[in-house]
Amino acid sequence: MKKSKSFATFNKQYYNANENYNELDERFKIMANLVDKNQKILDLGCGSGNFIKVLNRKNKSVEGVEISQELVKLGQKNGLKIKIADLHQTFPYRNNIFDTITAGEIIEHIHDTDFFLKEIKRILKPNGFLIISTPNIATLGRRLMLLFGINPMIDTCLENSAGHIRYFTKKSLENILNKHNFEVVNFTSDSINFSNNGRFKSYFLAKIFSTLGARIIIKAKNIK
Repeated sequence: MKKSKSFATFNKQYYNANENYNELDERFKIMANLVDKNQKILDLGCGSGNFIKVLNRKNKSVEGVEISQELVKLGQKNGLKIKIADLHQTFPYRNNIFDTITAGEIIEHIHDTDFFLKEIKRILKPNGFLIISTPNIATLGRRLMLLFGINPMIDTCLENSAGHIRYFTKKSLENILNKHNFEVVNFTSDSINFSNNGRFKSYFLAKIFSTLGARIIIKAKNIK
């Protein structure tokens, strides 16, 4: 059977069309604030490097890896240090090299999450930090959609699929991080949405009721 072009680790057409995030996106701001100053940082799945630009403001060395050749070329054209790499394979870096690794909206696309986290540990320094975000399957909006028998924005074989192959709650993401000897030191979320398109949202409530927020955002320490 021929595989649908949109049913893959990521939907290339959707991915490229939605990669040009606003630099001031709330998730970007939260993740950037969790990064210490003067760190050597790797951003996984960095696209054309918009988040690298944010991190460059207070860090000495920031680079990224990205699977899309088009986006890598665009980032390199803008003077950013980006390598092309498939995160399902061994990362193109030596052991214990980075102080901080960021992975924004990546783990939900990964088939072998154990391998993914082992590779992160391998190239992350002892006591270094992983800052990771992923969509929250238990967000308030999704709970309400399920209550009324509506598909809670879970990817299917549709043209607008983002290619998500797994979903997490705060607890399930913490569990897999703990399994790989990461100690969660900070958990938060970006917003609680009250509409499908995210037009009506509350950043304030997401800080109080983080487990109901749209995204799970965690900072975890690499315990060797």
